[in-house]
Amino acid sequence: MTPAQSARRLLLGTGLGLLLAGGFGFVSGIISVNTFTAGYLVPFAGIVLITLSKSTGIGEGPLSKWFPNENDDAMASRVEFEITQQKRDDDIGNAWAKLEHSMLSKELEAEE
Repeated sequence: MTPAQSARRLLLGTGLGLLLAGGFGFVSGIISVNTFTAGYLVPFAGIVLITLSKSTGIGEGPLSKWFPNENDDAMASRVEFEITQQKRDDDIGNAWAKLEHSMLSKELEAEE
């Protein structure tokens, strides 16, 4: 199961739970149909989460950056590439530091 599918399930379940809670609020009279109160935020948040779950499940939308739609092999190769890229960048930085150290050491020896 990809991270996008897991997030879709979580968002869908939470959204349906909030819709259910909003329905119970309407039935019990806590949320009134006649006046607009903060209680309307519960079913509204449920609708928003259900909408987000659909786009997140296919790897699109505002949450796709945090929940990619890639299988385990693709994720492993992406992470491995990022690690090797970071290691190569660190090696380049270390090489420049060594070069600068040797140049400064030669300048100091020449001044003495």
